[in-house]
Amino acid sequence: SYDSKKSGGVTISHLRFGKAPIQSTYLIDSADYIACHKDNYVEIYDLLEGIKDGGTFVLNSPWTLDEMEEKLPASMRRTIAQKNLKFYNIDAVEIASKVGLGGRINMIMQTAFFKLANVIPVDEAIDYLKDQIKQMFGKKSERLVEMNVTAVDHTLEHLEQIDYPESWSQAG
Repeated sequence: SYDSKKSGGVTISHLRFGKAPIQSTYLIDSADYIACHKDNYVEIYDLLEGIKDGGTFVLNSPWTLDEMEEKLPASMRRTIAQKNLKFYNIDAVEIASKVGLGGRINMIMQTAFFKLANVIPVDEAIDYLKDQIKQMFGKKSERLVEMNVTAVDHTLEHLEQIDYPESWSQAG
């Protein structure tokens, strides 16, 4: 689902994977993986509603763990700790900016997804992403291809698992 009124609106993707074709359409209400691509959404939305115990949460932010103590709402910190989430942070905006993509973080966040979601082996996923980059941007500019491939190549080294304190389970 997405806000079609303007660029930069909220997009929520419900992805399901399985060995057999998925025939029916429905939204997910119990997620294994949730990613937040804009750090200010932590203040606006209940991002972790429906995440499974032991699920994975990925945040795109420039924040350190100490800054997260201040910036993440207490309810979010409680959910992360009480549900024993695997919590990752990546500053995708910084990566995109350094390689010349401005704020375009889509390929970075897709790379993080394929690393953490385990739907296909990450090396295969990265090869597939790079092929898609060449198909999507090859006719526009070789430089655009190079920037996106470089962004993908720098993603995994900047994806950081957050070792949050147990005290988050009592955040208030």
